[in-house]
Amino acid sequence: MTSTKPSDTFSQAKRAAILSATIFPGAGLFFLRHHLRGCIFAIPAALVIIMLFKNLFAVAFKLNEEMAAEIEKGNMAIDIGHMWNSLHGAMFTSPYWEQGKWILLASWILSIISSYFAGKKADLAKHTE
Repeated sequence: MTSTKPSDTFSQAKRAAILSATIFPGAGLFFLRHHLRGCIFAIPAALVIIMLFKNLFAVAFKLNEEMAAEIEKGNMAIDIGHMWNSLHGAMFTSPYWEQGKWILLASWILSIISSYFAGKKADLAKHTE
């Protein structure tokens, strides 16, 4: 009875593609030690996410100030619906989301493809040794 290790069943190409698909754009390329190539996909995706969170935090701090002002007036009621709509709107009606979603999607898809082909090249080199 022979036991197969996960490294025997998953090629470098599959592993790299799965990492880029599930963790973050470029993760599979970093796994394959293609750091510069991984940065080409990771940096734009990270910038979009940073800008989205920057906008989200700005809205959250504004909501915090509004709530503090209401509490000072003696109004202890918290409007969860208003908070949800404000925070949801901060993400999905943000000016960064309109173009950023396409950059994020392109980074992710192209990273998966690039990781797969870089892994395929590594697999071929490993088998020719």
